[in-house]
Amino acid sequence: MKIEIYDESRPNGRHKIITIDMAVKKYTDPKLYIPKINGKPTVAPGKHWYVWFRWTYSDGSRQKFKYSKKINFLKTVQERKAAGEALKKGLAVALDRGWVPGNKKQEETSDPKKIDRGNIKTLASAMEFAMEIKRRSGKKETTLHGYEFHMNKFLEWAKNNGFYGMDVRNFTLDHFYQFHDYLRFEYVKEDTKEPLSGSSVNNFKRSISALFSTMKNERLIDSNFIKDIPAVDSEPVNNKPFTVDQILEIKEYLAKRDPYLIHFISFMLYPLLRPREICRLRVRDINTTNWFFSVETKTSSISYRRIIDKIKPTLAALDIEGKPGSFHIFTNENEPKDWSSAKLKSRYDHFGERFRVVKKALGYGREYGLYSCRHTAILDLYYSLQKRKMNEQEILFKLMPITQHKSIAGLKNYLRNLKMIMPADHSDIYTIEF
Repeated sequence: MKIEIYDESRPNGRHKIITIDMAVKKYTDPKLYIPKINGKPTVAPGKHWYVWFRWTYSDGSRQKFKYSKKINFLKTVQERKAAGEALKKGLAVALDRGWVPGNKKQEETSDPKKIDRGNIKTLASAMEFAMEIKRRSGKKETTLHGYEFHMNKFLEWAKNNGFYGMDVRNFTLDHFYQFHDYLRFEYVKEDTKEPLSGSSVNNFKRSISALFSTMKNERLIDSNFIKDIPAVDSEPVNNKPFTVDQILEIKEYLAKRDPYLIHFISFMLYPLLRPREICRLRVRDINTTNWFFSVETKTSSISYRRIIDKIKPTLAALDIEGKPGSFHIFTNENEPKDWSSAKLKSRYDHFGERFRVVKKALGYGREYGLYSCRHTAILDLYYSLQKRKMNEQEILFKLMPITQHKSIAGLKNYLRNLKMIMPADHSDIYTIEF
């Protein structure tokens, strides 16, 4: 609706028309429907209580929405009235914040491929648009999977708390802190029912912040306020390194029950590959003439590694000679084959699940994982060089090309985070005889 105001104060009888746009309310106030029998509220079977309101579309059509949220599980009229009034107030707050009720006619689709840029207004549609840009940016599948997982959990929270359909420019730092607090104090993992670690909370924040940066770059919002939120203190407990005795115990167990997994772990211990990198390996990546292989890593689109003598028996056992170059070396059928039908995460999860069986059987806790094998190998190299009387700087220079870290500082920080590095015996520098 528009209101036109004639400004009669202007000289010479010239009237200026000032037009004020009056936003039309798209919804009616939520109301509680109370079924009655003989004029009295009832909880009789088949008599359903619900809160309802009507939603108006731009073409003038209207739709009635009903929500009960388990009101009808309550046994008494008093309980249903109290719950119904609470639901009514909650829906009113959500609608006032810009929530759009889910429906097939919804005018603002969240699919960026089908909507005009000018219609990207809600928090949900802006997030989906930013995600689509990330998908087309050439980022790695694992990175995109992280963005998508965190975004979906964020939008699920936004929908449950009335922010899903809010104008994206009205979503503030205070609103995001509500989500941040939810992650820290309320969220539990679906599989383990455990709370999130500090590092997991930081990963959520990092992904959402990346999407908000894209939204800022696309001029959907003015700033990315999430990037300035301090990281949550975290003590990593996952992927604790094994001892050498534990590694041997794992090999003994696998030799009897899952010998194929020994080969997989060998690629973590000797070329120091990460599980996802091993899952990327194809027959064509292996050069047995000059004894090297190439692989896409966490930090490089292509990385070359020497095939050292320690890994050659594993390669021989895998029997890749004569196999098509497109075949994956490690698969769910325990032999080279084309496994491109499965996403990288699914392939990695397959071997992760097989290793969880080993952990459970041998009594290792959640602090250990498949990645622990790689940490174990790097620590073994560090201690071995330390026994050769090398100082720390010499050890770091020796390890850096092996571990493929980009800098001494990065490798040093990696070793520090493992929290198992001990100094060499320094008895010889004491002067105290006690």
